[in-house]
Amino acid sequence: MFLRIMLAALLAAGLASAQRGGGGGNMNGGMGSSGMPRQQRQSKLDVIADKLGLNKEQKEDFQKIVASSTEAAAPLAEQLRNGRQAVAAAMINGKDSGEDWDKLKAAYTAVLAQEATLEAQAYQKLYALLKDKQKTKAAPVFAELMTGMFERTGGGRER
Repeated sequence: MFLRIMLAALLAAGLASAQRGGGGGNMNGGMGSSGMPRQQRQSKLDVIADKLGLNKEQKEDFQKIVASSTEAAAPLAEQLRNGRQAVAAAMINGKDSGEDWDKLKAAYTAVLAQEATLEAQAYQKLYALLKDKQKTKAAPVFAELMTGMFERTGGGRER
């Protein structure tokens, strides 16, 4: 009887551990839990390059333009973060009118305008890299995939 209880306990423990889906890590050489290779996620730049059909040289130039624009946008991103905090603090403290409020809004929108100008300049440089056939694809690709591309965090805007 004791042996049957032990066997039942072992069987239950085995079944319980099998229900967890196994693995969790990458212990089987890049394979998913089903034994299939995991698909590597492409970077945003790779997706854009694929959609536009960029050649190797264009892709390298594209990456250089994005990197320099991102670097140039870094101080603006910090100013925007600080500006949002200042606007929120003013609103919370009931100081959302008057001369100081107008100055705060004007300073914040000036930084937004600088950021938009920087992005437009970068888009212009990127567009200049493209061949005529690629240019026909540029507008939808830029609109879909490049929003917030020049921010340090890389992913969409924090506005």
